[in-house]
Amino acid sequence: MTLFIKPPNASIWLSAEAISLSTKLMLSLQIQQGSQLAKMLGVNPIFYNDEAVRIWVQRELNEGLALNRCTLGSLETKFLDIMNHYNVPYSL
Repeated sequence: MTLFIKPPNASIWLSAEAISLSTKLMLSLQIQQGSQLAKMLGVNPIFYNDEAVRIWVQRELNEGLALNRCTLGSLETKFLDIMNHYNVPYSL
């Protein structure tokens, strides 16, 4: 299955780094369209999954997540920990 995710342009709300990382995260974890992730990620539930992931990644960066070669792995681990916390079965 091929996922096509058209990333938005950087803005005052989302940095280019957050957009790039969130796109890679959604592809690597095969995050599907929908609207169930926002609440679990602590994002306003009006957002769809892709928007919620982007906002969550930006928040992680704003809170000091280091940008290095391990950043994507750290985000994947944090995301999967959140899914486990909510007892959402998630497998790669």
